[in-house]
Amino acid sequence: MGKGIPLIKEYRISKLEECLKCIDKFAYNREKQRDCILELYPNTNNKSLEHREKSIFRGMVIPSLRYLGLIIGFGDTIKPSADGKLIIESRFNDELRERSWKAITYEIDKKIFNFLPMINQHRLSKNMLITTLSDKITGVSDKQKKERVKKWLSILRQAGLIECSKKIIINKKNYEQALLDINPDLKDFDKFCEYIINGYHILGKKSAGIVDIRNLREFVAIRYLKKCNEILTERQFDYLFRKFVSDIKEFHISLGKPMGADQKLFEYDNNFYKTVIISKKEVTK
Repeated sequence: MGKGIPLIKEYRISKLEECLKCIDKFAYNREKQRDCILELYPNTNNKSLEHREKSIFRGMVIPSLRYLGLIIGFGDTIKPSADGKLIIESRFNDELRERSWKAITYEIDKKIFNFLPMINQHRLSKNMLITTLSDKITGVSDKQKKERVKKWLSILRQAGLIECSKKIIINKKNYEQALLDINPDLKDFDKFCEYIINGYHILGKKSAGIVDIRNLREFVAIRYLKKCNEILTERQFDYLFRKFVSDIKEFHISLGKPMGADQKLFEYDNNFYKTVIISKKEVTK
């Protein structure tokens, strides 16, 4: 924990979902994304479009979604990440929606905040927990430290991972469900391979056989969600895809590196890759 603890300015899960829907509906169209998102925030003070874009769209919503890893791209190329798409697509079923938020929030906490282990280990009052967690943050003022802690605790509560009464405690039932949902070893690997090949062929038709792994993540996650009622996060996909690349021998698998800096790349053998080409090996007689 340190300077890397971000301030999530938009921390209301319901609002984040609606903003994600705007990003998805108007992917790659920044102006329409902006207009759609600004409609979610009534202009009660008659601020100018420029001011509202700067304070709400660019100053609050986009940074929050980006810190949470729910969008990728910049400028005119912003779209939901695979995890962001998972949240959007899970809305057809309340249980899956809640499980998606729990799983993704748990993984964000583990990657960035690491608050849950502290909460799980100690039964502290809200003020004591905020003070304890704030003391571990460096590089910002005490007020900013507490604000960052409070916002993330709020998201953990909204996701159902913690409960706040006299003391802040883990919601054991939801916490254990999240642990099940984020465990890639509980996923059927044969099914994963089937969805990878199916997704590759569908996506590859539009791209001359060169498929962006981030699009493949999204395709497979949505298949798991809608066909199996299972949550497949980006982290789980990458874990299983590394196994696919190393273990599956009947296919030629060629990974392609990005031309420049990029986001949410696939890591394999200490290198980062953006694309994949998969072809069936010829059977030699």
